[in-house]
Amino acid sequence: MRGPARRFVSAMIILLVLIMSGACTPQESPAVRPSADRYQPADPVGEDSEARPVPPGAATTLTAPLVGLGAFCAQIRSNAEGRAIWCRNVDADDPWVAQFLFDAEDRLAWGWIPMPGSRRSDPYRLSDLAGAAFGALWPGTADRISTEVVQFVRENEARLGRPKSGEGSFRHTWRDGHAAYSVAGRDGLIVAGRDAEVSRWPSDAGHYGSRMSVAVGDLQQSGFDCHYPGQTSCQRGNSAFQVSLRGDRIITADFMIFGNETLADTFPRGLTFLTPAVRPEVAARIEQSRKARTDFLGVVAGTLLAIDAAPVPPVGGTVPVEVRVGAPLTGTFPI
Repeated sequence: MRGPARRFVSAMIILLVLIMSGACTPQESPAVRPSADRYQPADPVGEDSEARPVPPGAATTLTAPLVGLGAFCAQIRSNAEGRAIWCRNVDADDPWVAQFLFDAEDRLAWGWIPMPGSRRSDPYRLSDLAGAAFGALWPGTADRISTEVVQFVRENEARLGRPKSGEGSFRHTWRDGHAAYSVAGRDGLIVAGRDAEVSRWPSDAGHYGSRMSVAVGDLQQSGFDCHYPGQTSCQRGNSAFQVSLRGDRIITADFMIFGNETLADTFPRGLTFLTPAVRPEVAARIEQSRKARTDFLGVVAGTLLAIDAAPVPPVGGTVPVEVRVGAPLTGTFPI
């Protein structure tokens, strides 16, 4: 065999070797949000959903710069394989968020800083937040992380200024010795650690969250129009009660208190969407903020609680008090 035929066979052998080599190369975890089947509907076993301070070690190293920039951070749930950390800016008018997952050996397995989206934010702030946090955890990485994010922002802005095409969603990715990184307009920055993996992400809410099937009757008797199962939002006039769920378990509950109403006026049957152990303290803190018209972001009775109690407008009208109870599942919406 000689000439073109021999060169063709040689080329095919080289191609086959390359394919086999690629198949044997370990694949790193991609920097993406978790798939829909990451959290199973059934209640997890052996998990802790009581919110508490960020533990010392890598989690504190990572979150300390964010706290310095105005965030509140807490460990929101854990299991034998890892622990989930959640941060949000204390200023309710600029509520940027960050989420992190650490393995049992205190290594970062996954992190997410969504694109800051309030009217007081700008896309370049993502580079500041990411560079500060991940640069503290992995010294020497801050400059590149900030530069890569800024490059994405500029390229994305230029792309948005062009006529629409079939290019699809724009995403910028890179890797270093610590992690794989991905930044996109909707997701912000996602980071997947190279040396850490958590196969079962913490997902319990049993410390504070009741079951929607238990709470829905009381909500209906309180005047809410609820169609559950099937819907996760209940309506009463202009008021909405919105939950996120894992199976039937309530993970987060969002609602508003209107006008001069009290919490008891809004929920005459009580906060039965929460477990009995946490209801009294959570209710008292909500009423305290409502009366004083002061915001709150923190942990009450082991439960993450965010209250936006904007001051009453100086000329007529009222502003509702917005409340979220509970901690979202890592990597999911709402954040």
